[in-house]
Amino acid sequence: MTKLDAIKRINERLGKSVLNDQNTQFASVVPCGADAGWWLKLPFPIFKKESHFILNNENGKTFLHLTIKANQILSPAMRFRSSAGAADAFISAANPKRLVDALDGGAKYNFTKHLVDSYRH
Repeated sequence: MTKLDAIKRINERLGKSVLNDQNTQFASVVPCGADAGWWLKLPFPIFKKESHFILNNENGKTFLHLTIKANQILSPAMRFRSSAGAADAFISAANPKRLVDALDGGAKYNFTKHLVDSYRH
């Protein structure tokens, strides 16, 4: 699944063009030590506007759509490990119903409340 294919599927389900290349972050599952999951590097300015996230899992043939509304996460530098003007987060794919940032140095932010829908490819 590519970012553009996923955006198209989500917009079709929503019945309107909400997601686009500029307001959507895309991540595929990658290995991380003994775990595997999604790495997100989120520039701090995106937290000031509505942003969409597609978490793709090729092995499971699924992807998740998450939405974070404008200013819904205040002080992201305090909630995530930060580097180079961006928030870093790692979400384990071991349990996709529990979407929690697992990085040391972060506040273990739970993304579950931002889940809009899941899709199969």
